Amino acid sequence: MSGRHDSIGLEMRIEAGTERLIREIEAVAGASNVRMGPAVEPYRWDALGSGRGYADFDRLSPSPFCAVRPGNTDEVASIVRLAAAHRTSIVPFGGGSGLMGGAVAVKPSVVVDLTRMDRIIRIDGEGLTAHVEAGTVLQSVNEALHEHGLMLGHDPWTVGIATVGGAIATDSLGYRGARYGSMGQQVLALTAVLPDGRVFSAGSAAKASVGPDLHRLLIGSEGTLGIVTEATLRVFPLPEKQVFQALSFPSFESGFAAVLDIDRLMLEPALLDFGESYSQEGVEPPKLYLGFEGFAEGVAACSARTRVVCAERGGQALPPEEAEQFWEHRHDIGDRYAERRRTGMSRPQVPMGFDFVHVTLPASQVLGYRERSLDIIRRNRVEPIEIGVWCRPQLVSVVVASEANGDGRERLSKSVDEMLMLAQDLCGSMEYCHGVGLRLAHLMEREHGAGLEVLRAIKRALDPQGIMNPGKLGL
Repeated sequence: MSGRHDSIGLEMRIEAGTERLIREIEAVAGASNVRMGPAVEPYRWDALGSGRGYADFDRLSPSPFCAVRPGNTDEVASIVRLAAAHRTSIVPFGGGSGLMGGAVAVKPSVVVDLTRMDRIIRIDGEGLTAHVEAGTVLQSVNEALHEHGLMLGHDPWTVGIATVGGAIATDSLGYRGARYGSMGQQVLALTAVLPDGRVFSAGSAAKASVGPDLHRLLIGSEGTLGIVTEATLRVFPLPEKQVFQALSFPSFESGFAAVLDIDRLMLEPALLDFGESYSQEGVEPPKLYLGFEGFAEGVAACSARTRVVCAERGGQALPPEEAEQFWEHRHDIGDRYAERRRTGMSRPQVPMGFDFVHVTLPASQVLGYRERSLDIIRRNRVEPIEIGVWCRPQLVSVVVASEANGDGRERLSKSVDEMLMLAQDLCGSMEYCHGVGLRLAHLMEREHGAGLEVLRAIKRALDPQGIMNPGKLGL
């Protein structure tokens, strides 16, 4: 009997502690900016949906007990200090568009929703930088930059919902990545709140040689080492000219050879999307979508040379309208997801099993990887949807599907893991775009080897209580 009373007493103490923490957080951010009960439901999930090949999805029970919307870095720091004092987990949250479960609260947690922090603090047209708060949606940054004749180099499919902080947290890649690189490559400086509530600023708008670039410690860390609250980003002039091309090739091998030629010649398209699509009717001829932008003479020269290169590899030009349509509709899927979140969608549902790999490989291994991936797909009785490369010849994507019932999701999960591990075995990396989150955490030791203990040592040094976005990155 005494054991039962002890258990009840512990539960009451936990509830009382949570209630005190919520009241203290309300005193910092204002009661109207703290959400509890049913209002927390949208914060329980990001875009890691039920149809993905994630074997542990059904065992997830996201546990945010409140969500707070701070208004500035000082409020974030105060909230983090309160959570640390209560030994309570913290989960940063932006647009909720992450595909790997990086914003899912695996323990009872305070969710820190940064979307009130959406100020564009300064745009420097001469220095080509923008200083913004982390909760600013990428599209909003672009709209402000356009008024100054500037733009972001980061252009993901979720540009209408993804936030600056979320893109930094995963070091994500977008449609313009072939020319401008990943989000992390565009971060010059940042401000973050560490797990004990200290405010940390690092980086410079110009080159510095004063030891390691400490701001890069937070890029790709998925909120496990701190919460990014502000960033200074490199921005770019709006292009004088844009030219789009679409081509078809007689084989995957010939199209990939053209992609290699483009890369070797450093022609630097802003858009490079090459791949083949599969259906019940068979394999469609592979297509290459290219976009060049910048000063007019450079665009004309690069696009003309590219047409010659592709023709030498058997490429046949498709109507330019096809490439323009591809470009115009590149954000459609992300826009639909953003609308579902705005109208109250919580747990994402997918009617069929669907998953993908985005792996990095030595270019010399890409063709062999494609063939071995098709073998894996056939052996696990799942369906190939697309295989191709994105932005650079080393960045390979495979999309697969299966029925969502029976053992379909198990076979999907097995095939994806086999393709991820194959990439690692070929001296590559298991992800180049969306981060790790929960979805890929089980393969982090295989990815990093002894390096994972280095990451864990950094985590222990900065976050000895383990309260900052626990369960992510295999940390």
